[in-house]
Amino acid sequence: MALKLITLDLDDTLWHTAPVMRRAEQACYDWICAHCAGFADLYSLEGLRQYKSELAECYPSLQHQMSQLRFETLRRAAMQTGCDRNSARALADSAFAVFAHERSTLELFAGAEVMLQQLATHWPLIAVTNGNADLEKVGIRHYFSAHLNAETIGAAKPAPDLFHAALAHAVVEPHECLHIGDHPHHDIDAAHAAGLHTLWVNLNESPWPDAFASPTLQVSALSDVVEQVTQWQRQLSH
Repeated sequence: MALKLITLDLDDTLWHTAPVMRRAEQACYDWICAHCAGFADLYSLEGLRQYKSELAECYPSLQHQMSQLRFETLRRAAMQTGCDRNSARALADSAFAVFAHERSTLELFAGAEVMLQQLATHWPLIAVTNGNADLEKVGIRHYFSAHLNAETIGAAKPAPDLFHAALAHAVVEPHECLHIGDHPHHDIDAAHAAGLHTLWVNLNESPWPDAFASPTLQVSALSDVVEQVTQWQRQLSH
């Protein structure tokens, strides 16, 4: 079997997402509190997160539109302070821009960029993610032939839609693709269910959850990915 495509998850596969999100949400909240009178009286940061969750439950169409959901949360909250529609929209636009900047200001895991450089010299790479980081701002977009996310496709992993879209974009069959990701369910089990081979990025060296299909390959450091994939390909070719 010749490998013709590699798909990659982003959040928590190439970088640690939780501190990035905390910083981005705090910066966004601080900005709108400073520019929208009464906002802090209505919502704490945790309260704003809860309001966002409530909106997602009320409007299922927004559940995979994370940028739009965050913008809509900010817009509606600003209107609750007494802002008119135009002012609320302008505030939400500016506050979301602060969030988006911080969301894509991040530090790659050790070995991540070297791994991308080496993989991209041998195989086309497609990013498949539930998140909304801007790869141009991160500085790694040039390694990927495409960047697909749940917002543009309309469904988040573990649904198979992102994998199907990547296969269609590259015009390859599922058995000709390897997916690399960190999440046992959303990445490995879901990709396996879609017919792809899988590589589990297990940086914490956690035990594999027995409820899910086992990965084809596994690494505990990104610096080992290229060697693992290359050796696997050699074995398959013999």
